[in-house]
Amino acid sequence: MRHLSVIAMLLALTFSPTTSESAYPDVSSAIDQFVSQIYPKGSRYFWVVNDTTSDLANEIIVDINTSLQVMPEEDAKPNRFLLLLVKGKLMGAQNIPLGAKVDCHSEEKEI
Repeated sequence: MRHLSVIAMLLALTFSPTTSESAYPDVSSAIDQFVSQIYPKGSRYFWVVNDTTSDLANEIIVDINTSLQVMPEEDAKPNRFLLLLVKGKLMGAQNIPLGAKVDCHSEEKEI
């Protein structure tokens, strides 16, 4: 059930005219390119978006989980990353603990 909400959020990011068409046309491509570079060529992996924020018009922070399947009989090896994308390009990445509490949203207090 959780995967459905993640997929719905990713679709909303992809098809939203305010994010996808103007500021973030290559978010999915940038994420996939990053994940493909951290795992060996030809490996089986997948990634899931946990949360995103876009406080600035050209910047988005993405919290993702990745999983690498080394051998079919082995359990997948999960990792978690925060990615900084500016104008659809990866500008920074940080590996974070799987269970870390992360708030991708601005720390500004609402009045």
